[in-house]
Amino acid sequence: AAWRERLNADLVGPARKIIDPLDDDGLSALMENLGGHCLETMLDAYGRAAASEQPMFMLAYTIKGWRLPFQGHKDNHAGLMNPTQIAAFRDKLGVPEGKEWAAFAGLKPEMIARCEAALRASPIAQTPDRRFGAPTTPVPDRLSTPDDKEMSTQAAFGKILNEIAREGGPLADAIVTMSPDVSVSTNLGGWVNRRGLFGRDSQEDLFRRRKIASAQIWSESPKGQHIELGIAEHNLFLALGAFGLSAPVFGTRLLPIGTLYDPFIARGLDALNYACYQDARFLLVATPSGLTLGPEGGAHQSINTPLIGMGQPGLCAYEPAFADEVSVLMRHAFAHMQAPQGESVYLRLSTRVLAQPTRPDNAWIDGAIAGAYWMAPPQAGAELALVVCGALAPEARAAFDQLTEDYPGLGLLHVTSPDLLHRTWRASPGRSTIDHLLAPLSADAGLVTLIDGSPAALSWLGSV
Repeated sequence: AAWRERLNADLVGPARKIIDPLDDDGLSALMENLGGHCLETMLDAYGRAAASEQPMFMLAYTIKGWRLPFQGHKDNHAGLMNPTQIAAFRDKLGVPEGKEWAAFAGLKPEMIARCEAALRASPIAQTPDRRFGAPTTPVPDRLSTPDDKEMSTQAAFGKILNEIAREGGPLADAIVTMSPDVSVSTNLGGWVNRRGLFGRDSQEDLFRRRKIASAQIWSESPKGQHIELGIAEHNLFLALGAFGLSAPVFGTRLLPIGTLYDPFIARGLDALNYACYQDARFLLVATPSGLTLGPEGGAHQSINTPLIGMGQPGLCAYEPAFADEVSVLMRHAFAHMQAPQGESVYLRLSTRVLAQPTRPDNAWIDGAIAGAYWMAPPQAGAELALVVCGALAPEARAAFDQLTEDYPGLGLLHVTSPDLLHRTWRASPGRSTIDHLLAPLSADAGLVTLIDGSPAALSWLGSV
């Protein structure tokens, strides 16, 4: 009756000849299914589209919540049926109680046999396992470490990747880099010069042909291993997600690396989130980061990104301070990306040039991978420790040197991953990496944390 009242007010002429002969039930059935819910109509439309050489698209007029008590209601996005309504709906469909999730619940026996036969004969059933396997790309026991006495982590990343390209081999052949308009400023230039820019057709570098001076060689070919995306961070994460699924989807393993300016992770956060939920594997290199990028202004500064790294499932976030840490963590990332229980890796880097430390041994390496290590171990019962992450290492060291006399046994802890420390502490409080590291301190010791980012990334350490 409600349909009829509205339609009679709106329609005149031939359209009335369609609705006038229908009783209320017939009119309701018509208006609630204008083709979009009709399987026969949809199959017929797809059949006609397949026979045509012209591109087509379908508009299926549907009603949200079709056949449910609140169909078409503006509040039904969060609508839930009560038990009485569920029981009535189940009975209407002919589904026995307790069999709601049975494959063919509600169908007559003769229809079940036909459906089972159709499913067995369908193309998708002929290849039940649609996830491929791919051989693991071998990763060297160690990657080269730049020997510069002073260097930023961003520059270290570029040099290490350039050396991988120079040496060649399976690892270099599996890497595909991509960037939204910041390839050069994120230090991918050396890699692109050696491995080339991807293009469907070969095209020489226009600047070189016209003899315009440039350190970059931008020759395009189908063999190129760098994809230039333009200013489109969302597209970067879509591409990382797609390339990062190459092993299970195509049976060919690729190791995608995406670079961007750290604050612009937020521009593509939705695509990053879904890429991780799909278990895509990639290396995200976000650089430069923090306030240490002062000369480029506030638009290129990031504060909250360490919290994104800590909060995003399927993404292991690191923030190295030194070139040797970058080398160790890149090597770890290439292996971790391929591990059955692995995940993608996010390196938050900086353009700030730091003096590189002289290491007495390699004892720090396992700690760097696990999330933290003592640069200067505390004495048992020490009352204070400084905790630093990333580019503020010089400030932390200067403070350590000044405070040593007043606080005997002072410790200096270098954190490479607030993310790993936090997740292992939550999983095993009292037995985690950070519990073990802080154990020598007095129970009421003070911690001073330093990070070029949100203080919340480290302030939780006081709870440990």
